[in-house]
Amino acid sequence: MTAKPLQISLGLLNALQVAIAAAAGFAAAVLIVAPAAQPGTASSQQEMVGSASRAYVAAIAARLRQTVGDARNAALTLRDDEGLLSPDQRAARLRAWLDLNPAYRDAALIAPDGTVLAAQDERRIGSSVARQTWFLRGRAAGVIVVTDGADSDSPFGAAVALGERGQDGLLRLDANPSYFTKVEEDVRRAAALPETLGFLVATPDSRVLAGTPDAFRTISVSATTPMRVAAEIGSPGWLVTAQAVPSGESLAAAPDWRMLGIGLALVACAAALGFVAGERLTRPLRRLLKGEGETDAESTAPHMWIGEFAALSDVFAGHRRSAGLMMAGAGSEFARLKARLATFESISGWACCEIDPDTGRTLLDSRSAGGPDGAPFAACFVADDRPVLDRARSAALAAEGPTDVVLHLHDWPEQQVQVRLHCLADASGDRRLFALMRKLPGGEAATLPPQVEPRRNLVLRRVTDGIVHEFNDVLTVVLTNLTLLTRRHALGDDQERLVGRATAGARRGAALTRRMLHLVRGDETGITLAETDLATTFEGYLPFLAANALGEMPVLNRIPAGLPPVLCSERVLELLLLNLAFHIRDAGHAGFAIAAVEGIPDDASTAAASSAYVRVLVSSGRRPAAAPLPAGTGPTLATVAALVTESGGFWRLVRDGIGAEPFLAEFWLPAAPRITAKLPPARLAGLKILLVESDGLVRASVAEVLADLGHAVVQAASGAHALEVLARDAAFDAMIVDQSMPVMAGLQLAATVVERYPEIRIILASPHGQLPRSADAFLRIDKPFRNEDLQVVLDIAVKRARAA
Repeated sequence: MTAKPLQISLGLLNALQVAIAAAAGFAAAVLIVAPAAQPGTASSQQEMVGSASRAYVAAIAARLRQTVGDARNAALTLRDDEGLLSPDQRAARLRAWLDLNPAYRDAALIAPDGTVLAAQDERRIGSSVARQTWFLRGRAAGVIVVTDGADSDSPFGAAVALGERGQDGLLRLDANPSYFTKVEEDVRRAAALPETLGFLVATPDSRVLAGTPDAFRTISVSATTPMRVAAEIGSPGWLVTAQAVPSGESLAAAPDWRMLGIGLALVACAAALGFVAGERLTRPLRRLLKGEGETDAESTAPHMWIGEFAALSDVFAGHRRSAGLMMAGAGSEFARLKARLATFESISGWACCEIDPDTGRTLLDSRSAGGPDGAPFAACFVADDRPVLDRARSAALAAEGPTDVVLHLHDWPEQQVQVRLHCLADASGDRRLFALMRKLPGGEAATLPPQVEPRRNLVLRRVTDGIVHEFNDVLTVVLTNLTLLTRRHALGDDQERLVGRATAGARRGAALTRRMLHLVRGDETGITLAETDLATTFEGYLPFLAANALGEMPVLNRIPAGLPPVLCSERVLELLLLNLAFHIRDAGHAGFAIAAVEGIPDDASTAAASSAYVRVLVSSGRRPAAAPLPAGTGPTLATVAALVTESGGFWRLVRDGIGAEPFLAEFWLPAAPRITAKLPPARLAGLKILLVESDGLVRASVAEVLADLGHAVVQAASGAHALEVLARDAAFDAMIVDQSMPVMAGLQLAATVVERYPEIRIILASPHGQLPRSADAFLRIDKPFRNEDLQVVLDIAVKRARAA
């Protein structure tokens, strides 16, 4: 429903206009003529001083906004993404910019690592400001005001981030001493302030930025206004004081009530005259609006032409507004449809578009693969395939289900594309033809557009990594607290049995998360020399093997704890067990047993890959009497032998299990040097450690473990928080940092810390297999970890620190 417009009489409107004009004339006369004979009607001296102080604060805030804009313009002048400018050329540009902006005495371009790239003083080029407080605050905040590190000749400086906060460099501008002088001149000129009034600008720590405090020792009238917000800089905390020397004369006079009464009478008379004149002028218009003097030929009623025109104008205006709203709604709905199509493409791997069933033109396409919307859909395919597309379109319109066809792209003739056409009916019964397209393997991939399938796999991988990280954090909390419970309290036999079961369940959960990563990533099937705990891997994998490969066959695990880690990836060990289980199952045996012991094979040569090995023995139960003999061994044993040999081990098949005897085989895998976890007594003086973990529960649990091991712990909840702690105190022996933190990942924080504080040993904590190759330079610990594992990696960090 449209609201009726407010109707005002033309007489009243004219009276109001004349009254305003009369009041403006009277006020001008008072302001211009009265001051010549009598002092002005200003406020008291205290109010004048306060108004001047507030005006000065507003002028400084406006000038600071201009300074931020100047800094960004200077950054664009000095920017060199292509690396074409030499340091001398960049310094010359900086000096030329300073000559054009005399409000600044110096400027410096700072790299992300704190190196000075360009400055007016060439001696500063190449120096580092990475450890200065203003540089760290500037990278974190983006825009700051610098007063503590400013030069003595400069009242203050401004630092502006060149790009994304915390990643790109800074540009710092130092203001000239005349910076505030120009602001004061503008305020005095705008407010007509007397010379007896002065200003003083100071920082919260009483540093004077502008003005002379000695001249105001006897001042009795002053007003101070704090700087609260100045553009993006926030609150610099400055205090602006306006001070005036008392003259002994009153700056204000009592108002002349007689003059005020004359003015009100003049305004009232003008309003009355305006109302009368307006009524006389609008009388003919009212008669025309009412149709007086004009009648219709068939009726004696007056004809209101103007009223009809006004009604028609309102109707047309309403139609225009309705049409505009409908167009805006259609545009927003169209944008939402295209966004949904783009989301569908990224998830499913199929590109989708709608085709006009009659003309074959594209109606809606999120990627515009065949050209802009409205272009022929067949234009994106080679000419020889277009008749096939026409027949497929006709078949899809006539059929109830989808129609598939393989075509070649016009821009990439070697590339084949599967096109699925499907005709659907909307709510009104009209036919709508949709086309789904996806690229088929083969053809030249060098010039093809980005594939959809890798994007979908990347999304699935990120989601899986996030789930594994959260689950391993939970397991870390469980394992660390169970160990603390066992360490601090004397448990009974039943309690120890329950704690042991909970610990075994947590380790099995960790093995499940690792298998989920292997399933999604699929990038760790090769032979790698990763150190793997044999007992933990088999304990977590054998229940999965029994449920999915061995069926009802009993499984016997005789892998003792305390074996050294083997130099073989967890994925290869699982493949070994899987192939052996398949061979024993296909041979028809009644059981599966595995055992391991530390030792060296008899046939190992002097050039063996390792000085220590772990011997793994795999056997089966006897075959039931009614079970038939298998035809052969198949490729499973050959696969096992190849995996063991490529891992640097030795394989020996004693009995293949094809005959009447049970299966028996053994293999040796190279072992890593044995490291014994030595837990110090509780509350013993140890290392000073900075723990960086975004999850509060995990952070509290690990901090409790470190404190129980005798180490002093300082906690940080993010990368930025850790840098703030290090800026205040960098005397840490080691830093334990979680890899999967928001904003600043653990590896990014580690790279920053090792550059600024190389004496700190860094330990990256992450689920197994989630760290990239660039993390090999740091110590690592897999989540979830035991308290003994944490102490072992800390001992290694101390040894490396002493060696350095």
